[in-house]
Amino acid sequence: MNRMTLDELERRVDEVLFYNWDPIGINHYPAVRDEYQSYVPSILYGLRSGDQDLLISLLQEIQVGYMGLKADPELAQNVAMLLYEHKGAIENGYE
Repeated sequence: MNRMTLDELERRVDEVLFYNWDPIGINHYPAVRDEYQSYVPSILYGLRSGDQDLLISLLQEIQVGYMGLKADPELAQNVAMLLYEHKGAIENGYE
């Protein structure tokens, strides 16, 4: 994956985390748009590994270990699938 497509994937991961995952329910506050950006590198790593179970696990680990929330396996699975769809679209030139 070249730098441009990697940048696009990183941007999309950030957007999916904020607009779709949003485990603490803040995405309607523009002032906190960067709330989940610190998690982007780990999620990007999980996504690029190609291991969907790892990605789901990372999403849940963040919810539980860093946010003190209960795991939401359904949300994690749905977000992981959405992230893989974005990754596939980028890899196939549908940016």
